[in-house]
Amino acid sequence: MIVKRYTGRTVNEALAKVRAELGPQALIIDTRPWKEPGLISPRMGYEVVAAVDDAPPAAAAASKSGAAAAPELQAELQAIRRELARLASGLPSRGALLGELADELRASGCPEEVIGEVESLCVAAGERLAEEQRRAFVRRWLERALGPWQPFDWSRPQRLLVVGPTGVGKTTTIAKLAGDLVLKRHARIALVTIDTYRVGAQDQLRAYADLLDAPMAVASTPAELGRVLQQFADRDHVLIDSSGRSPNDEARLTELKGFCRACPGLTVALTVAANAGRAEFAAAVERFSVLPIEHALVTKLDECAEPGRLYGCLRRHQLPVRCFGTGQEVPDDLAPADPGLLMDRVLPGAPSLASGVLTHGR
Repeated sequence: MIVKRYTGRTVNEALAKVRAELGPQALIIDTRPWKEPGLISPRMGYEVVAAVDDAPPAAAAASKSGAAAAPELQAELQAIRRELARLASGLPSRGALLGELADELRASGCPEEVIGEVESLCVAAGERLAEEQRRAFVRRWLERALGPWQPFDWSRPQRLLVVGPTGVGKTTTIAKLAGDLVLKRHARIALVTIDTYRVGAQDQLRAYADLLDAPMAVASTPAELGRVLQQFADRDHVLIDSSGRSPNDEARLTELKGFCRACPGLTVALTVAANAGRAEFAAAVERFSVLPIEHALVTKLDECAEPGRLYGCLRRHQLPVRCFGTGQEVPDDLAPADPGLLMDRVLPGAPSLASGVLTHGR
């Protein structure tokens, strides 16, 4: 973590220096009046204290090469080594400065390396960060570190292929998206399934299509999917369901790649479950990254007992989250991408990034 001070004749001048050196992701800790020491014509202005992560977040594309478990193991080993070094030097254990806040993060499943990072940031901020501001500051930092999330852009036609492991809720999520598009946005949609393996999959999607008065088709080969998309060329959006693939089933993943190659207009959304374990989550991201993933759909947020663990997974893989599934009700239990929605579960009661806390001096 890097914490630096910048001065300027005006606040904007100091902030320009922050952006020039630390970039737009820098977090403003404090802003206050400043005067140069000395009695003869001292310069006056403003001092801005800013912080930024000294290591850029791992890009999603990085997980496309090599096994996903290796970086996780290395990160955990490094965290253990740092903690042993702290104890050997007589320093308090990680999280001691944060006290109950560290315990709360740990209870939510937040990775130890994240807790250590937050404590290091608070140590670097020193007296500039009052104790009563710490909770809001920590939440704001964690929220921003997730990266910018954007909801779906439905202003342009989408040919959306939804993929993911077995049992993560792909068909239900498609039904929610379809319901939102038809009932709230009054879009003309079509539903398609390439799932010819799962018993009842076609009937389930057809039932949703009938309820929404939308056409539905089945495509068992890439060529058939191409013809179906031509058939639905006049539709605003086409949502395509797929059968669940095990991340270890390379043959099925190769089959999905064939659909993507045959239909260049497709965009691909990876569906991941919020209640998945770290290794399971990492395996899904790594194996499905052979596809041109542009979106991520996070389901079962209501079933996630450790939101801090989910936070760690999403931050580590920097997934472009578009929406959260928050229950079984179709289409209501679907929320647009918002880091604050996750942080409400990790650190409830703390102001969100939108509140603008800690952007000016005390």
